[in-house]
Amino acid sequence: MKILHISDLHFPKKLSLFSLRGKALVGYLNYRLRRKSKHPLVLVAAMIEAISKLEYDALVISGDLTNVSHPREFENAKEILSPLLTDKTFIIPGNHDRYQKRAIGPNPLFEKTFGEWIGTSLDPDLYIRSKKIGGKLFIGWDSNFAIPRITATGYVAPEVVQKTISLVKEPYVLVCHHPIWNPKNEMESKGHWMANRAQVVETLKPNPPFLYLHGHTHTNWVKLPGKDAPFAIVNSASSTRLSDRSHECGFHVIEIGNSTEYRRFIYSEDKFIETNPIFYEESEGVI
Repeated sequence: MKILHISDLHFPKKLSLFSLRGKALVGYLNYRLRRKSKHPLVLVAAMIEAISKLEYDALVISGDLTNVSHPREFENAKEILSPLLTDKTFIIPGNHDRYQKRAIGPNPLFEKTFGEWIGTSLDPDLYIRSKKIGGKLFIGWDSNFAIPRITATGYVAPEVVQKTISLVKEPYVLVCHHPIWNPKNEMESKGHWMANRAQVVETLKPNPPFLYLHGHTHTNWVKLPGKDAPFAIVNSASSTRLSDRSHECGFHVIEIGNSTEYRRFIYSEDKFIETNPIFYEESEGVI
């Protein structure tokens, strides 16, 4: 099976400042002044074109399709992704898709826009989404919550992890926005990481996934199975960002068979080209 994994798309959309308030206004100004040039439209178009030409069985998008979870941003993201939105697609939200409380509300904008591709719920009170694609089971978690200050902390409730490992009875791919392991040279601040990730990894041990897909930190890596997390962890963020000295950006195609093979694609000279994946042993980073 071939899984194509993209994340942290942050599709650009011009918004009226009068339609924003509080945290959303600050976040949008930060995006316009500091990050807009790092996600050029030409790169977005090149990514859609490249993916359309690749062979894959499942397309996984691990969150941050928007910047400040504005309704027009969700509409824009769906329009851009429309060529790729099929029954092979599985999407979970990122912290920017839950950026403001009105995006969550009684009728969450993410679910309203992408409900066809988020799978089915395994529990009415918990965010545990399930979807079978090509005979493989994909499980999605939501590690995000809207908070008033400008932070990006994640959290997965213990009951979500416990319910997942008790309900799932076959090998599965786990998709969540926040990392549960970082290379030592890519450590996150406490305002950016999943606050209880060590507990999550420990609780998963009785029934771990065979693959964990995430984004959030805008650089690429593959952590190989290790002693504490006996599964591969793949980061494909940001798939629509220009690489620089601090960020290795792109996306992965993961082929699962008798062994697992990883292909990585990066943007270079107006198109996406294949390059070498970035591998780490578990000991080279921290849970």
